[in-house]
Amino acid sequence: MKYNFTAFFEDTSVEEIEKLRSLFWEYKWESVKEKLDSVFVISKILELGNPEQIKILEKAIGKEKIRSFLEEKGKKLLSPKSYNFWKNYYERKTSPRT
Repeated sequence: MKYNFTAFFEDTSVEEIEKLRSLFWEYKWESVKEKLDSVFVISKILELGNPEQIKILEKAIGKEKIRSFLEEKGKKLLSPKSYNFWKNYYERKTSPRT
């Protein structure tokens, strides 16, 4: 059965998803596209992605999924520098301003 990733990530265009391809040069792209919300894909994009690729990830899987990843797996799968940056970034995006 072929996975229809465009139905799952309906807010994200095929052209946008293709912009993530360069991060996964050593893997079969079709396989990566089918698992955009996996911890492997999230960690690789957060570790190596540029600002545009991060926005595409947010649009494709949602900020809550990224926050969950950071809480559950981020410390183990990201470098300390990346983990601290993204943890602070997403905490600020969700906390009310005082």
